[in-house]
Amino acid sequence: MDESLINSTIQLRNDIQSINEFLLKGLAPEDAQLQLMAKSCVLLGEQDDTLEQLKDTASCK
Repeated sequence: MDESLINSTIQLRNDIQSINEFLLKGLAPEDAQLQLMAKSCVLLGEQDDTLEQLKDTASCK
């Protein structure tokens, strides 16, 4: 396994979780909440790509 891909996936998950926990508190203004939701979606896409790379790496070995 590529350790950097694993670490990247973990970091993305942590970032997404932090954003979601902050959004659940409802402390940010609405426009900031929308920006954070958009960032969370981008991070989810990056995480999906990273997981696909991990899957491809694992299947090649």
